[in-house]
Order: sequence, then structure tokens, then C-alpha cells
Amino acid sequence: MAEPGFFTTKVVVIGGRGRMGAWWARALRLAGCEVLIADARDGAITPDMVAECPVVVLAVPVSRVEEVMRHIGPHTRDDGLVMDICSLKEAPLSSMLAHAQGEVVGAHPLFGPTAEGLDGQLVFVCPGRGERWTRWVQVFLQDRGARVVEMDPARHDRLMAQVQSLRHLWLVCLGRALTRLGYDPQRDLAFSGPWFNDLIDMLTHQCRQPGELYCELATHNPAVPQAAEALRQAAGEVLGSLAQGGVEELADLFNQTAMAFCGPSEHFSLDRDGGLR
Repeated sequence: MAEPGFFTTKVVVIGGRGRMGAWWARALRLAGCEVLIADARDGAITPDMVAECPVVVLAVPVSRVEEVMRHIGPHTRDDGLVMDICSLKEAPLSSMLAHAQGEVVGAHPLFGPTAEGLDGQLVFVCPGRGERWTRWVQVFLQDRGARVVEMDPARHDRLMAQVQSLRHLWLVCLGRALTRLGYDPQRDLAFSGPWFNDLIDMLTHQCRQPGELYCELATHNPAVPQAAEALRQAAGEVLGSLAQGGVEELADLFNQTAMAFCGPSEHFSLDRDGGLR
């Protein structure tokens, strides 16, 4: 638990008029910080604004971190912190380490701006340089109930290629296939069953976000091409077996996947007479 006054510091949130930037600005104010907002929509970020704040939070797209850090780096404080909240970690950390004067921390909140608070939310923390401000970030998150996971940035980005970008790409493929087949959610969803409805909920949630957001995460993560190739190969195996009418080969792919995710104790297969075993 933080001691009284632990969070009474001045923070500037760059990109603070965006949805996530505004979310973090509110959270920091509730913690007792004095929060300034710097945003391209308000004009250029002034050196004075950066220099007067011990903590700088970057809430900008991953593609803009290098540009922003080149601009503000000389004005950051050597006794302060620069922290980003991007969904990727390796490239932003590299930029912050190259240009910031003081300590550096990378953070990735694995939730969106509709979250009511930090309680129960997963937040990755990737220490970059220094220990004092890393503790400040971790205590801030833990005091509010967040699940804090410290992780190497390269490992983080490989994981995000699998659990974020692969999911985004697969959902786009599903949506495009359904569109080509004439599936109409307004007409057909009521007859599609709860499991399929869950998939459509995921797809429609994704469709409500700007497509550029997902494209940026995919194209700026060096681990995504390998993940995408794995998806292409897996689809080729499954659809190739289906096209050839090979029931045993196709069933073997289903069963291999079931064993990987369920294990032998939860996975059932058919015996030679068609019964479950």
C-alpha cells in the first residue's frame, strides 16, 4: 500500500484527449496527481509542459512514439519518468530509452476505455531504465486492484501477435467469409445458437473500432508475420483435408487440437462403432 502523498506528483499525458489517454488522465487525477493534457488537437507540445512534469505518459499510437520522443526527449527530466501505454512494447521502449533523460517504463493495459476501473484488470509492465519510478507505477496499479505482470518486451510482443493480432485477422476472415455466403446478422443471428452468437459479438465489437488501430498493431509487430503464416498453414491443412474428403485425416486434426487444449482427461473421441470413448 502506498504511503500518503505517494502519488501527488505532476503528470503530463501526451495524447490525453484520445479515449485511452483521457481514461488514464482521470485515473491519475483520482489518485491525487496534478494532470496536464498535451494533445496534437490543441497544437504543438511545448517543451515547458514536458520539463515541469516529473512523469510523462505517452498515450499515442505506436507509430508516433519515435516522432514524439525525438521532439520531447531533450526536455524530459533526468529525475523523472517517461512511460507509454501502447499495445506493443519493444519498439516504444527502444524509442524511450534512446531519447528520454530519466527513467523509462513500458506499460500495456489489456483493456479498453470502457473499463470502469483498474480492479481485476491485467496490465503488463516492462521495466526499461531505473527502479524508483517502476515501483511508483507498480504500486499505483496494485493499489487499485490491477493484475500486474512484469514481462520482457520481446516476449510480450510475441504473445500479443498470438492473442491480439491473430484474433483480429481471424475475425476479419470469418466476417468476410460470412458476407460472401450471404449471412445476414439481422435475419440469421436469432437462429445461430449461443456459441456462434459469441463469435459474432466479438466480430461486431471489433468492427466498432477503427480498422487502422488493428492494422497498426499487426504491421508494427515483428512477431505477426510468423503468427499469420501459422494461421495460413493451419487453414491450409484443415481446408485441404476437407476438400479431399479425408474423414480420418480431418478428424485427426480436430483431435490433435482437442488434445492440445483439453488434454486426454477432457477429450472424447469416437470408437470404431461410432460411440464416444
